[in-house]
Amino acid sequence: MGATIDHVALPSREPERAAGLLAAILGAAAAPEGPDGDMFSVGLVGCRVLFAEASGAVASHHLAFRVDGDRFAGVVERLGAAGLAYGNDPEHPDNGRTDDPLGGPGRVYFVSPDGHRFEVTVRS
Repeated sequence: MGATIDHVALPSREPERAAGLLAAILGAAAAPEGPDGDMFSVGLVGCRVLFAEASGAVASHHLAFRVDGDRFAGVVERLGAAGLAYGNDPEHPDNGRTDDPLGGPGRVYFVSPDGHRFEVTVRS
């Protein structure tokens, strides 16, 4: 059997808030993790995104998610409802566009309060 990713860990100033926001945008669930319950994860198909408290400055990371068309529409709707800027260009993640400049059905980027750049694309 090949290896799979169990989780990806991201630093955060407020792990519970960060996990809650990402879970809300992706339409997923967030839960406490770790022996002290001080980390929070977002459960995805086959992997978890784990937010752990950062000591000091938070380095920005890029993480991309692939979803179906219906879930993509929900992501865009929830980004707007949350007042988060989004766009189809990683250099301009606030242009409000959702078309995919690479030719796919849709793509958006948004930046979390910790400065992480998240990308959501439609599975083709």
